[in-house]
Amino acid sequence: VVSAVITWTLFFRGGAAKAPSAGTRAESAAERFPAGPLHIFFGSQTGTAEGFSRTLVDEGRARGFHAKAVDLEDFDPDELQEVKVAVFLMATYGEGEPTDNSSQFYTWLKNEDDAVPSDFLASTQFTVFGLGNTQYEHYNRMGKVVNTGLEAFGASRCFAYGEGDDNGTLEEDFDAWKEKMWESLTAQFHPDGAAAGGGEVDLSVVPELPFSVSFSSSDVSRAASIPASAQHGSTRFFFTSVDVPVTVNRELRDIEDGGSTRHMELDLAASGIRYRTADNLAVLPENSDAVVEAVAAALGYDLDATFVVQSEDDAHKHAFPTPCTVRTALKRYLDLQGIPRRSTVAALTPFVADGGQRALLDRLVNKDNRAEFNAHVVEGCRSLADLLTGEFSSAEIPLEHLVNLCPVLQPRYYTISSSSTLHPTSVHATVSVTQTPLPDGRVHLGVCSSYMQQLDPAQGHTCRVFVRDSSFRLPAQVSTPIIMIGPGTGIAPMRALLQERKCQGATGSNTLYFGCRKRSLDYLYRDELEAYQAEGMLSQLHLAFSRETPGQKVYVQNLMQQPAQAKALVEGLMDQGAYLFVCGATAMGSDVHDTLLTLLQQLRSMSREAAEREVKSMQDAGRYVQELWSA
Repeated sequence: VVSAVITWTLFFRGGAAKAPSAGTRAESAAERFPAGPLHIFFGSQTGTAEGFSRTLVDEGRARGFHAKAVDLEDFDPDELQEVKVAVFLMATYGEGEPTDNSSQFYTWLKNEDDAVPSDFLASTQFTVFGLGNTQYEHYNRMGKVVNTGLEAFGASRCFAYGEGDDNGTLEEDFDAWKEKMWESLTAQFHPDGAAAGGGEVDLSVVPELPFSVSFSSSDVSRAASIPASAQHGSTRFFFTSVDVPVTVNRELRDIEDGGSTRHMELDLAASGIRYRTADNLAVLPENSDAVVEAVAAALGYDLDATFVVQSEDDAHKHAFPTPCTVRTALKRYLDLQGIPRRSTVAALTPFVADGGQRALLDRLVNKDNRAEFNAHVVEGCRSLADLLTGEFSSAEIPLEHLVNLCPVLQPRYYTISSSSTLHPTSVHATVSVTQTPLPDGRVHLGVCSSYMQQLDPAQGHTCRVFVRDSSFRLPAQVSTPIIMIGPGTGIAPMRALLQERKCQGATGSNTLYFGCRKRSLDYLYRDELEAYQAEGMLSQLHLAFSRETPGQKVYVQNLMQQPAQAKALVEGLMDQGAYLFVCGATAMGSDVHDTLLTLLQQLRSMSREAAEREVKSMQDAGRYVQELWSA
């Protein structure tokens, strides 16, 4: 499960500017865009690739290209075949998977039935930029797959493949790639423009929008009537998620620990939501009332005013339900508390009135001054709300422009910690609350975890949720052994699997590796695990405490290497057909993976290559499953 996710500006679709009238469109297109059409396709899960596509549309039009962003959710093979020049911005989701909006395109690209001829895209030129994270094993898999797949269909490359790493330098990687891309594409398709230079987007100009906001007394319930075809694919969860009651919210750590991990239970009885054991629970966070009120006061908004998003563009799709109140938009839809990217902050430029504040803003967003931006905004953990109420408090932003430039709140995914057999109408989640003290005395709070921490069953609090499939699936035969490795909140799915195995009456052994800092502080679900061990449901419980013994840090991968555990682990996997489930941080998952390869080499006299083939075979068979998140 990817818990730390990336957000980006989500534009209401329809182009960078209002379309010209039908009478002038045909006669002016060739003059306005001498470089010709440029289609920019994006596969985006959290809005990052989509935000990049909007940047390329603006920059492309400034350079003479008739640039258009295309959501791969609307992918049509016949339309793609007519495209002459295309840019693909492809994010990789989770463990090498396509994003939701590009899954249909990915299926077509695989061409498993050989229905697509090898010259299908012979008249198309393309380039690809991949968005990934090096903390994951299958780094930028989708970018690489699309890069080779399009060529297999006869398309020719107009510029080199590029990729970016969201573990640190994604925006810088993208900027460097697109700068060279524009040089190449302009030279190929608009040499006069290349000779003239220029083509930069003027950040000081208030952008035209493909939609408008009007205030009215419309019935807010009308929002539910927006058809699925008019909803933005990457934020459809705003339309489909369900508010469910919180019935339990209790602390799992000792009071002396200082941190917080919550055990939460949500009532699904009236929601229509069903789940399978260890599925993923998606939670849609909300901004705090204090943040909402502070931003509204700074921008002069009436929180109780009702507005509706309107557009003359038929391609426009709604990012969230309207009509709604300003309070609802600020609280439930716009990400005011996350750390913004440099491009989001740069979009504030035309709205900041004070000269001193504008000078600071210009300095922060200068692409040659990334170090100051990173220090002040990223490492300083300053949210958009912090900036609007602090450094750039003179900003005067009409609501429609805030909607346009502000990232949207993204769901956070938690591997469910309950069995659907034992708890068919209740779902459990194990939530680590992010609280980061800063040098200036502030405390940075995780957007979703701090929201969930304050949900009070006694006050009738609810939260918006939906469920996604997990890759954790128990073996069909209850006699098959399972091995679980889940330190910290990675214990969540293991708790669910143990509950399910007990309901099944499983006869196969159940082995768990769990790790935390100290037995007395953050040994999550200790009573339950020790009870399972006492009754024999938990055959082996191996515990790693990284801060219990001074000078000796012990982690789960260290326990795996101890002779008895190593022998049992390898025999279970190689001789007994055991299933191995791993959940936790990507660094831990990588260490566990490397340890497994080492054990196979040592105890089964395999070469590194043979061990890798064996592990890959287990993964392909669903016998070795990892669900990891980046820190």
